[in-house]
Amino acid sequence: MSADQDRGVRSSTAQASAGDSADAASGVPDAPPRPRSGVYVLEAPRPRPWPWPGHKVPLAMSAPQADGGMGGTEAAGPSLLIRETLHVDLDGLAPTMVLSGTRSLLVGGSVTWIAPVSWDDNRLVWAGEIRYRDGTAFLMPHTHVRLELPPGRQRTVRVTFTGGGASDATRRYVFQKEAFREVSIEYDCVSDATAVTSYDLRAHPNRPADLPNATLSVEDVFTRLGIAVTNTGGDNVVPIVKAGSDALWSDVEMHDAMQVHWSRWADAPQWQVWTLFAGQHELGPGLGGIMFDGIGAAQRQGCAVFSNSFISAPRPGDPHSDQAVQRLRFWTAVHEIGHCFNLAHSWQKELGNPWVPQTNDPWALSFMNYPFSYPQGGEPRFFSLFRYVFSQSELLFMRHAPERLVQPGAAPWFSEHAFEEFRATTSHALQLVLRVNRPSAQFEALEPIVAEVKLKNTSTVPIVIDRNTLTTDELAVIITRAGRPARQWLPYARYCRQPDPCLLQPGESLYAPLFLSAGLNGCDLAEPGSYEIRALLSNDSGTVLSAALPIQVQPPTSREEERLAADVYTDGVGRVLAFGGSRGHAPSLDRAIDVLHDVVERVPDSALAIHAAAALGRTAATPGRVLLQDPHDSRPKEFMAVEPNLPQALAFLKKAYGTPDTAANTLGHIALAQQIHQTALVLAQADEVPAETARELATGVADNLQARGVLASVVETVRADAAQFPD
Repeated sequence: MSADQDRGVRSSTAQASAGDSADAASGVPDAPPRPRSGVYVLEAPRPRPWPWPGHKVPLAMSAPQADGGMGGTEAAGPSLLIRETLHVDLDGLAPTMVLSGTRSLLVGGSVTWIAPVSWDDNRLVWAGEIRYRDGTAFLMPHTHVRLELPPGRQRTVRVTFTGGGASDATRRYVFQKEAFREVSIEYDCVSDATAVTSYDLRAHPNRPADLPNATLSVEDVFTRLGIAVTNTGGDNVVPIVKAGSDALWSDVEMHDAMQVHWSRWADAPQWQVWTLFAGQHELGPGLGGIMFDGIGAAQRQGCAVFSNSFISAPRPGDPHSDQAVQRLRFWTAVHEIGHCFNLAHSWQKELGNPWVPQTNDPWALSFMNYPFSYPQGGEPRFFSLFRYVFSQSELLFMRHAPERLVQPGAAPWFSEHAFEEFRATTSHALQLVLRVNRPSAQFEALEPIVAEVKLKNTSTVPIVIDRNTLTTDELAVIITRAGRPARQWLPYARYCRQPDPCLLQPGESLYAPLFLSAGLNGCDLAEPGSYEIRALLSNDSGTVLSAALPIQVQPPTSREEERLAADVYTDGVGRVLAFGGSRGHAPSLDRAIDVLHDVVERVPDSALAIHAAAALGRTAATPGRVLLQDPHDSRPKEFMAVEPNLPQALAFLKKAYGTPDTAANTLGHIALAQQIHQTALVLAQADEVPAETARELATGVADNLQARGVLASVVETVRADAAQFPD
């Protein structure tokens, strides 16, 4: 985008960032001088005679003082012990009208502070109260701040800190850069997909009339809003010709590919984001995008956009359907990248562990809202008003929140976003139940814990509900243990799915399995003891909270279990079990697969061995693909098909499902039925699989589920799977 075009975008959108920036600046006259928005640093010291009147000993020669180390006089410049930056956000595109800063001790400790400010006509300064602190409090004891522009110095500001029982402190800061954050991004595209990383703002006539004649890239979206995004140039087209016949992506394949493929990946926080444009997920065209929450300790580093999904479907009745498709593809890419910066959906701000109080806003004209779910008009109404920006609260977070909350690879997804408190507005129409399918909720040591969540219409009238609601961010799960803070279970993958509304009749229910043993917070249920688990669903039908599900995790009963614990409770094993397997080709994945093989051999009678065998068996039975590249080979990466190992698969599948009652107790009804269905589809096409063996596995599971009173439709699906194998 040219400089002229950028100015046009700035001028056309400055008055309305997601519909509310004008409100943020309301009451502030146009006359007051506004310093340039961006990052400022302490002004370098000017030479002065030694000693001078009112001299104070520099921080390099003394310990930090209670007033922050600067005393009551104006600071001469940076300290050797303290580093400090100031974020000024009073001008430019969609200013949030705040000052913020970070003070860090080189020997440890830092504090981030934020102050909303307004113009003071009497003192001719921007002034406000410091309303947010995070970190080492003594580094910022003051309660109020005021900023003034010294005459004739447009790139320098003078800031005075007062209150809090500390001496007033005045410091000068000099402008350093416009960007509040600086991020690098890499795009990779599978050969059967379409990468859309830019959009002509005037391509579709349904838009705000004053949008400029400019093409906006993903980088432009963030950069013009103060988050400088730079393309690393590591973009690749990944061939899919050897990826197998279906060319559909599973979570396992997405996870494996991310570990192997991203050229900038590191298991550490870094200002790097990876975006993969793929064709279609195996969940079908209703899934438009997914955020990978990270690998190992690092989270929120990458995402994928599925171009062969609902986001590319023609818009009936729209004569400009092609442009509408391009627009939604572009929106999806920015939306998923926004999640990498820890941004929540617009209508889910109250979920999580909020860094500041948040309010759900389904009306937000933001990249983080769903256009197709916009109230009173859906996608057409949304884009008729949308200015390709984020909301004020989102800009405040990206520009001013502590770095650890924003930086990809640092704080977990939704960290500091939710569960300030349970807002359990009881819904009398819906009932949410969390349960386990076993006589008692006791689990062996090392046993993965699988629960089921059930949403039932308890009213006397049909209710419109999204069929996918239990597998989206609308569902949150909280794990508590006596004497410990509550923790939110965070699954490894996040989905952006097209709403699939259905009529839930009175008495009808929706179900979903939950693999609770591992997630982005680690292994929350690893230690022996008693826990309580609750589920909270928040959607258009209201908010409903389940009753607590008490569970008991037993201590190890043998030295073998104790020795295995360190290997089992790892991120790699947790991910492989949660995703249902892995084909390896990355060190952590190969190690996890080896651990699962060891489990089957060393503790064959354990519940964990059933989970391990199920994951190993389904992976061995199913053809798939892995991304390969020799680091010493200059040829491009490519996907290679992996053929099934059916003899190995059958051995594991017999171990997992051969005793149906044990399998149902251990894996859960829904997960068991899903796994049998997936493997049966593959085994039915393999000539070398003994039909009798496969049929017995599926029939045994169907009989057991029927005896347990599972829904007839689920039982019939499994029986239909068994019928695929001839007598």
